[in-house]
Amino acid sequence: MLISGICGSLRNESWNKILLKIFLDKISQNSDFKTDIIDVSKFPLYNADIEAKGLPESVLSAKDQVANSNLIIFASPSYNSSISGVMKNIVDWISRPPKVIEGKNTLVIGATPGMSGTLLGYTHLNHILLSLGMNVLNQPRLLVAKIDKQMEPNGKIISEELSKLFDNSVNQLIKKLNN
Repeated sequence: MLISGICGSLRNESWNKILLKIFLDKISQNSDFKTDIIDVSKFPLYNADIEAKGLPESVLSAKDQVANSNLIIFASPSYNSSISGVMKNIVDWISRPPKVIEGKNTLVIGATPGMSGTLLGYTHLNHILLSLGMNVLNQPRLLVAKIDKQMEPNGKIISEELSKLFDNSVNQLIKKLNN
C-alpha cells in the first residue's frame, strides 16, 4: 500500500510540511506501508489557457503519483479561516481530467501556531474533497493547535501531548487501513 502526502504550504519550514513528514515517517516505521510526499512546488496558478495547451509536467507527475496511491494525506494550513490559496490551486489542478481522485481515500491533517488547530480550513477542505468524489476519512483527526509550542522548527516534538497524538493517530490509521 502506498500513502502519499501533499502539503498546502510552499514555505520551506512550514509547520504543515514538518507535520506531514513526521506523520508519514511514523506510518512507514510502524507498518509495511510505503509513503512519499508529492512535490507540488512547481504548479502554476490554475489557468484554463495553460490547461488547453496540455497539463504542465509538474501536474502530470503529481497526478500519476495520486493515481498510484491508496491514500492521499493533505496537510493544510488554515488561512483567513479557510484553506490556503496553494491548497486550492493544488486541488484545482489534480481534479482536472484525466480523473485520478474520484473514489480515492483521503485524510486531511493540519497544524497552526493559532488556537484553532486549522479546524475551519480542515472543514472547508473536507467539503471540497467530498464534493469531488473522494472518500474522506474523518478519523484520525490530526489537527494541531499551538504547534510552535509543541514542536521545534527542526521537527523535534517537545510536547508529550503531541507525541501521544501522533502515536494514537498513526495506530488508528494503520488499524483502519488494515481492515
